[in-house]
Amino acid sequence: MMSNLLDNRYRVTSVLGSGGFGETYLAEDTKMPSKRRCVIKQLKPVADNPQMYELLQQRFHREAAVLETLGEESRYIPKLYANFAENGLFYLVQEWVDGLTLTEEIERNGKWNEDAVRKLLISILQTLIYVHDRGIIHRDIKPDNIILRAGEPVLIDFGAVKETLNVSTIRSSSQQAHSIVIGTPGFMASEQAAGRPFFASDLYSLALTAIFALTGQYPQQLGTDPQTGEVIWQPHVMGISANLKAIFTKVMQFDPRDRYSSAREMLEALQPNPLNQSKPAKSVPIPPAMSNMQTVAVTPKGYTPPAVQNQSVYVYQSQQDPKKKVLGQLLAIMIVGGAIGAAIALGVVIAQNGGIVAIWNKFSPFNKPAAKFPFYFLADSAFEDIESATRKVEKLKEQGYKDAGMFLISDYPNLGESKWQQVYAEKFTNLDGCKSKLKEHLKFAEDAYCALASPNKKDPVQRFAGSDLPPIPSPSPTVTPSKTATPSPVKPSPVKAIRDYYALINNRQFQEAWKNLTPIFQNSRPKEYREFTKFWFTIKNVSIIEVRPVEIKENVAILDVDLAYQREKDNAILPETLRISLIWNADLGQWQINETNQQ
Repeated sequence: MMSNLLDNRYRVTSVLGSGGFGETYLAEDTKMPSKRRCVIKQLKPVADNPQMYELLQQRFHREAAVLETLGEESRYIPKLYANFAENGLFYLVQEWVDGLTLTEEIERNGKWNEDAVRKLLISILQTLIYVHDRGIIHRDIKPDNIILRAGEPVLIDFGAVKETLNVSTIRSSSQQAHSIVIGTPGFMASEQAAGRPFFASDLYSLALTAIFALTGQYPQQLGTDPQTGEVIWQPHVMGISANLKAIFTKVMQFDPRDRYSSAREMLEALQPNPLNQSKPAKSVPIPPAMSNMQTVAVTPKGYTPPAVQNQSVYVYQSQQDPKKKVLGQLLAIMIVGGAIGAAIALGVVIAQNGGIVAIWNKFSPFNKPAAKFPFYFLADSAFEDIESATRKVEKLKEQGYKDAGMFLISDYPNLGESKWQQVYAEKFTNLDGCKSKLKEHLKFAEDAYCALASPNKKDPVQRFAGSDLPPIPSPSPTVTPSKTATPSPVKPSPVKAIRDYYALINNRQFQEAWKNLTPIFQNSRPKEYREFTKFWFTIKNVSIIEVRPVEIKENVAILDVDLAYQREKDNAILPETLRISLIWNADLGQWQINETNQQ
């Protein structure tokens, strides 16, 4: 047992658990009059050099900020009290949730009936709507991670921070990378066990958790179909309604595209409301940011909330060949069983260029390479990791872009050699079609643009941004012809200007990038352009970790930008935070970098 205070404040009183990522302690806060109890999670970062450790620490604090927001806005997620680093280890200090875990409840008091399980599912799904709307996948839903506080389920132990501490999440995909699998064997869907979780992966785990509450049996005890790899749960829950059985059947499909597309859709299926079909009740619009969690916060125990208002959500329609599906499902047997399952439980690092992930990448029906033919695409965002790109694609589908997708930029040489995933809202055969859709999509992404993706390196990109669209004049009741003013073009955001600048650098378009600097900044460099290009040729790739506006005025902007440089000679990662000042050049119609200072 620790004798010293952690962070000169927290006294550990007992060890709650330990694993591959660190240990969990029960502690008391010596600086609070009540000696408030709290849970402290000790996390071990995976870093191989001081620079990488520093970057991991920055990301750890940002992920902790996300957990703080989640806990503050929902009483069904533990509050975050503090986070700190000490002796090379990272610590999270969280609210102590007093109650039994679902595992302890079932073991002590026996199995639940269908009504109790439905209430559990409804409550957890409302929490997941709130979490998923913020782009976060829990990754480890299981009975041990649900605590019943006064009968209400609290969801604990989010896996996002654990993955943040894995060095591979910030390395360029051109390097040899590794993936730490987050989750618990048995409760993990096969795509999650292969390091490719989706929102639907949380729904799969939740269904198995509900089946545990109904049966008292873990997934490993239920058995597995040797032909498909699917869990055999049906014989163990013969007494449930046809509605709940259909929900379990859908949410436990092997292919995530065959499951519910969102927690909201699963909740709608769980709450049929036939009494209101003839005369529907007037629904109150729910702000997207909070989803259903605003009603959850004031829901008395035992009360079932009204059905969620209908929303247009695109549902994946699988076109998978049945033979390929069986082949893919057979992989699940290898992934979740035996020594591999034990390795995952210990947090063993699995090489992405071999082993399970390589097999998954080869056979997964929803992980196919991009088609190599020229097309125009309505670009939305670009991401270094495929998981963030996948989340964005799912968001676009929910907004009605049913053909949204992504591709690796380097697969289309005319776009450059960037290793990032390009997310697009739609594809087109001509630029005019893309321009027409661009006007609409600018409401969702102000830096959206149209471009040509081609396997021919010599083809031009033909990039067309929102600022290139003809301006829409403001209507006026009285316009004097002699004094009609010419509307000003839409000014791009300075954040977009920074992202565009480093995209040019990564694509080795140094002359274009040089034009993004003011003459004052250009002349401040010895040997000017030659020195500029000499430096950037020593850098293989530069990643933008985060852009934080400090001050933005009409013609001047100041931004703090977290960067990670990948050095050409040894692939070393060098983190840096710059404060960048920009000036709007009205003659050129663009923001230009005027000054940079290290922070």
